[in-house]
Formats: sequence, C-alpha cells, structure tokens
Amino acid sequence: MSFWFDLFFPIEMLVVGLSGGVATGKSTVSSVFRAHGVPIIDADQIARQVVIPGTSTYKKLRKEFGDEYFDDEQGGVLRRDKLGKLIFNNPEKRKALNGITHPAIRWEMFKQFLTLLFTGTKYIVFDTPLLFESGYDKWIGTTIVVWCDFEKEVERMMKRDNIPRADAESRIHAQMDIEEKKKRAKIVLDNNGNIDELREKVKEVIIQMEKSWKPYIYRVIFGLILGVVPYYALKYIRS
Repeated sequence: MSFWFDLFFPIEMLVVGLSGGVATGKSTVSSVFRAHGVPIIDADQIARQVVIPGTSTYKKLRKEFGDEYFDDEQGGVLRRDKLGKLIFNNPEKRKALNGITHPAIRWEMFKQFLTLLFTGTKYIVFDTPLLFESGYDKWIGTTIVVWCDFEKEVERMMKRDNIPRADAESRIHAQMDIEEKKKRAKIVLDNNGNIDELREKVKEVIIQMEKSWKPYIYRVIFGLILGVVPYYALKYIRS
C-alpha cells in the first residue's frame, strides 16, 4: 500500500495530519475543523469500527488475547478499558495489538481518503494520535500537533477518563514524547490556556489554509494522472 501513498501524496496542503498527546485537546481541534466543513478521517473512530464483532480483525484479537478481554454478555464486544490497561503496561502486548489493528485501520483510512478525494473536497484532516509513530507524517506535508504541559495533560486525562494518576501517566508514557512530536510538526498549537483560546488558534490555521492555491494545483495534477496514465497504458497494451 505504500506505493499508492507515494503516488497520491506528494502534497503539502491537501492532506493535513493532526496529532497530539492523550488529553492535549486534539478532539477540540478536530471539532473546529468539522465546524468549518473540513472532512475528518478519525483514526480513533476507525479503530473502533474495525474491531466490531464478526470482523476479521476482531477474530484475530480474540485469538491473540483470549475471551477475558471480550464481553459476551454484551454481544462479545471488546473490553477496551481492560485491554488498554494491559497494553499500556506491556510493550510486547501493545506491539501485538498494533500488528493486528494497524493494517486494518490504515486500509480503512485509505478507502475514506479516496472517497473524499473524488468528492472534490479542498482539504482532508487525518486525526490520529499515532501520526508520527506510524510514519504517516512521511507522506503528509502539513502536520499539526496540539500540546499542553505534562501536569495539565495528566489532570485533564484523570478528569476525562475518571482514572487514577498512575494509569494516566502510564498511557501518556506509552506514546511518543510530546516534545518529539512538536519538533516534527509544521504547526504547533499550545493548549495550556482555555478551550476558547485553542479554538481561535485553530481558526487562524484554517484561514491560512484557505489562502493556499496548492490544493487546486495538486487536484489538477492528480486528475491528469488519472486521465493520462490509463490512456497510455491502454495504448501500450493494444500496440
């Protein structure tokens, strides 16, 4: 699949990658983009879809981790909280989980991207906490990271998920350090203030994106590729 990514993503503003820490405000940033009509491909949402009971990914997970991580009284749904506690404290189990779920997530993201591309949308935002860990940033020209201080992140996560401090810290440390993400990002959004301040910062980013003509240029190039390549391929086959 990397071949197709290399072909379709020599682009800087058409596709935007959004990432951040576990509780740094990524969902708020994503919601502002949605409110302005920007389509979002949400990796977390897709991750839930690919483990619905009956899917091939679900069956692989059940075989790997055992019945105790599935609630048969509720239709066999994955016990995400229980599995989360396991993988955040066990690198080997986390690697096994990623090896099963990531291919399915990437494939679904790719299908959604192609669908949106042909609808004529100007921008697409990939919302994924593993933007850099998964290497998506290599084919996305514009990357955004939303961050806050460690203490704020811990406090927000404890309040949001109703979990103890130790669990919050464990989940944060399980991901790439936020300072490293900030170094790799093209745009960095400081979310140490309140939610209204963050929303205003996102609106400023959207204004700058709207000023760019690059999406139109790339779409023309993409259209030419789709039109010219099949023509010459057919001509070659017939000759």
